[in-house]
Amino acid sequence: MAVEIINNAIPLSLVRAAEAAWPSPDWPFWHRYNGKTANKFGSMDRSRIPAACLAALDALALAVVPYIGDSFIDYDLHAAGMHMMPPGGFLGRHLDAECHPIRPWRRTHSIVLAINAAHGGNLTLEGFGMFAPVPGRAIVFETANQWHEVTQVEPESKLWRKTLALFAWSAEQCTGSTSAHFEA
Repeated sequence: MAVEIINNAIPLSLVRAAEAAWPSPDWPFWHRYNGKTANKFGSMDRSRIPAACLAALDALALAVVPYIGDSFIDYDLHAAGMHMMPPGGFLGRHLDAECHPIRPWRRTHSIVLAINAAHGGNLTLEGFGMFAPVPGRAIVFETANQWHEVTQVEPESKLWRKTLALFAWSAEQCTGSTSAHFEA
């Protein structure tokens, strides 16, 4: 398996609850990525994520078990959790970090669940194509050497792209990068 698309990965009622509880752009706990490689927001602290979003993340973690082999989910959500992109937002072509920055783990899979259907903001996986955000659709892909990006959310759109993200890991010593590698 290199890429799995799971439609209705979690109940749509959980997707709707997560969107209803989603923090506004001025939420003080967003981490802002705004530069030449990205224009997006990400949550950085599991304890501050709204309960409905945590419930959706936990349901997603259970739903992807058949797709991640012997790997496991990082429930501390290091660099995972809630992500959103404003109109005009994007994430440049990159490889995800190979190694956990705190624990001796190697990343095996990246998992993205769409919360809403933004205009644009498609996940592009090199060699597999482009995937539009569809509420409740999860995309699971093997992390190793998988170049990917998120296309620009249409600037005229009034919708922000909202997703939940998880990472799966294996408990093995890792000597690679602890941060994403963006195309030069």
